[in-house]
Amino acid sequence: MFIKRAKSRPSLRTRDSDLPESTNTGSPLAKSSVTADDAMGDISMEVDPDESSGSIMERKKAQKKDKQRTGGKSKSSGSRLSFGGGEEEAGGSEPFKPKKSLLSQSIKLPNPSIPSSSTSTPTGSGSGNGNGNGLYSREYLSELKASTPTRAPRTTEIQDDEDEDVDSNGLSKIARDKYSTSIIEDTTPGIPDTAAIAAAKAKRQAALESSIHGGMGEDYISLGSGKLAIYDGDSGPHPESRLMREDDEEGDGDEDMAEYTEAKDKLYLGREANKAAARRLKGEIGELIAEREAEDEDDEETLEWERAQAHRAGRWEDEKPEKMTKQGYKPAPIPTARPIPTISSAQARLAKSLADLQVDKSTNVRNLETVARDLTSLEQEERELKLEVEKVEGKREWVEEFRNWVEMLGGFLEEKYPKLENIETDSIAHFKERAQMVNSRRSADDSDDLSLFLGVPAPNTEEDEKDEFGRSTESEAGPSSIRRKIRRDQRIARRGKRRARSTKSITEEQGYSTDSSLAEGDQEDYRSAQVHLERRVHALLDDVKAEDFRDPEKGLMVRFGGWRKRYEEEYVNAFGGLALVQAWEFWARGEMVGWEPLRSSKTLDSFSWFHSLHHYSHPPLHRTEQPEDDDMDLDDEPPLGPDGDLVASMVSSAVVPLLIKAFEAGAYDPYSMGQTRRAVDLVDVVREMMGKDSRKYTTLLKAVLGVYHEHLLSLSSTISSILASGSIPPPAFDPASRPAMERYLTRRIKLIKNMALWRREAPQETRELVIRLVGEVLRPILGKTWDGGGKEMASKVLTAATGLLSPDLVGWLQQGPGSRW
Repeated sequence: MFIKRAKSRPSLRTRDSDLPESTNTGSPLAKSSVTADDAMGDISMEVDPDESSGSIMERKKAQKKDKQRTGGKSKSSGSRLSFGGGEEEAGGSEPFKPKKSLLSQSIKLPNPSIPSSSTSTPTGSGSGNGNGNGLYSREYLSELKASTPTRAPRTTEIQDDEDEDVDSNGLSKIARDKYSTSIIEDTTPGIPDTAAIAAAKAKRQAALESSIHGGMGEDYISLGSGKLAIYDGDSGPHPESRLMREDDEEGDGDEDMAEYTEAKDKLYLGREANKAAARRLKGEIGELIAEREAEDEDDEETLEWERAQAHRAGRWEDEKPEKMTKQGYKPAPIPTARPIPTISSAQARLAKSLADLQVDKSTNVRNLETVARDLTSLEQEERELKLEVEKVEGKREWVEEFRNWVEMLGGFLEEKYPKLENIETDSIAHFKERAQMVNSRRSADDSDDLSLFLGVPAPNTEEDEKDEFGRSTESEAGPSSIRRKIRRDQRIARRGKRRARSTKSITEEQGYSTDSSLAEGDQEDYRSAQVHLERRVHALLDDVKAEDFRDPEKGLMVRFGGWRKRYEEEYVNAFGGLALVQAWEFWARGEMVGWEPLRSSKTLDSFSWFHSLHHYSHPPLHRTEQPEDDDMDLDDEPPLGPDGDLVASMVSSAVVPLLIKAFEAGAYDPYSMGQTRRAVDLVDVVREMMGKDSRKYTTLLKAVLGVYHEHLLSLSSTISSILASGSIPPPAFDPASRPAMERYLTRRIKLIKNMALWRREAPQETRELVIRLVGEVLRPILGKTWDGGGKEMASKVLTAATGLLSPDLVGWLQQGPGSRW
């Protein structure tokens, strides 16, 4: 058996409700709240009208007033939850009035039928079974358990969609299920009548019409029924609701901690603004640290507490008071009697003081002199520093001016150099055209002579040669062709003119003449072309008005000479002389345009740039630098300057490339003795200026020897083609055959002599050239004409090539084709 609880269940505690009882259906909670008193009818469940009406706060105030009126009477010795009738009668107090919870107040108590078997009404003592002993039987507990609900009841009625969302009071179904009837506060003492409801509806209708027609409508508050709720970040997540959240009232919650976060920090733009903000922040941090340290120092209580903790830890040493020792009486000392000073002692003391003062004076005087000397030296250093500063400033100004001038010079050369190179290209083209004319005429003369004593090469059937009139030359290829006769007559006429102007003998003239002069018409055209080149060179500077750029002696020499005179060390380290030569090259090359180094009598030292650079490379000595003796010859030139010989630099950079191009274009005639001697002299000059191992000298020498190699290749191919099968033989007997052979061999002998002139420059290469010429060209001709004058010509060849031939060629030339050689 179980003892029945007298205290009410939690489900029956106070819960606010103002709805009428008729709106609620029977609830199991209300059913379960029926006690035995209801069945027996002994105790009436009366509800105070003041407690069942009004708001919660009003009911709370009423309960507090009742407690104050009753005082301690409400407290009885028995339990206030006991329902026993005997205790109430013995106490004589007011009858107990049970309070109903809000949920039980809003629910109408049902009156179910009580079974006769198990619902026996308890007695006045509050027993729960039919026996009246206050205990629950097993059947009664089962009935109570069956009538107690385990979850909220579900409505079985099916409502429309509109009823499921919002009711007539503007509450949703979720709000009604969650908060039941405690949401709506009852602010009226009772139910409004029909007149009040009609007046409220009329007022609301008038406010609605006013808002539609543009009125202010301050008293009109829309319930929002039937409208879509649009989310707005500024107005909150539920703008249609009129409930104010706590977060909306207090803000985001960051304002309280804004001083300790970066919520109120500003964003600074710009480097200076960020630096200023960083300085302010650093200052504020320093002030806070200083304030904190000052608080720690001023906090006497904290210091006292720390001292107490240190004393408690046993590390504190109390200051021991000094022991006061009692001293006995000491009488004042009686001064010692001194003798009265005499005059001699006073004089000695004064003399010693005077000597000390003299020493101090001498020391001060020496210090003063030292300071004066230091001051003088400092003033001197100051003056020197001022002079140095002025010198540096002057140097800076001069260097700036010189740099601007060099930039102008660079622009000038960039504009003029391409034009000058075009003129040089035309000049080389003139050399090449003239050389082709002379070589073609000489080749024709050699072919005519060979056709008389050796034969004519076989005609080329693949290529049909045409003359200047478009006629075929195959019919005139023979030794006695009309064309060959015409060329022989022209050659004889040229030789006659030369004999008339020359004093040499006829025998020496036969075959020994170079015959490199042009015809009168060609010579006139060549001369006019050279004059036109000179005019083009002068026209390069017609638009130049500044004398610095027209004459290098007034511009380059003055500027670079001033640089060398002012700052010689910087001038030498920067290779100022080479820079001068590089800039002067434009005017030097322009002066050498049209110069024929092997045909003209104009030499290198005849150019103005040669004398100017030579004079610049030998600057005159100052009088202080001249030797003291007067034995120096006045004709001796000054020594070389720090630049060295700038003429050699100009020859290396401008003259040698010009000579190489001229030799490759045919400006050098290997059959001319005069041109050969001039060429040898030029090469000697280049070797002396740049050295024998210089690359420029080697390149120039190869260009000269290349002319002989090309000529020997042409002669060898001609002889080979004549000696080949199918060639046209010479006439059986022709009185002009022997003179033609002698002329041909004489020209080759002259060629050998010209080669021999290069023996000093290139001995090995010269010997190879002579051996090739004798072995490939002269030996076949001498072998065929040995009996017809070839023997005499062989002795001449041997004499001209002395020391340059191999032993087998020497033996052959001496003994002839029948020997073992």
